[in-house]
Amino acid sequence: MAITQTITNSFKTDVLSGGMNFSTSNRALTASTQDVFKIALYTSLASLDATTTAYTTLNEVANGNGYTTGGLTLTVTQVPTTGGSPTTTAYINFANAVWTPATFSAAGALIYNSSNANRSVAILSFGATKTAAGTFTVQFPPAGVGSSIIQIA
Repeated sequence: MAITQTITNSFKTDVLSGGMNFSTSNRALTASTQDVFKIALYTSLASLDATTTAYTTLNEVANGNGYTTGGLTLTVTQVPTTGGSPTTTAYINFANAVWTPATFSAAGALIYNSSNANRSVAILSFGATKTAAGTFTVQFPPAGVGSSIIQIA
């Protein structure tokens, strides 16, 4: 099994068909409410990659010890923005996800849209299994071109 860090293929088609709303001011969509995005944690037994289409409980970190199945709701800290020179890259960003108290291990994560049939957005690989001893944090990089977790160039 493997966890491969990537934006999922289904996310790409969902974006083009209007199935993801990261901003309450998105005039292209009829809904004025931002979708709810979540992050779920997985063990090293998980198989997550670009072909992952939706949230799954298969090999998710077990419920308990500070973790709840389904993960945490993410806060969008940078709504869709363009930047760079020239201004050609669009990006969004999230606040760090923090579980506390936490005594569990995880090897990766799935970001998904719980407002849209739990459709996948991105897979995060931690590079190895990480073990929490009090607090478990998924730290997102700062918002900006070249650093945001989700970018379209």
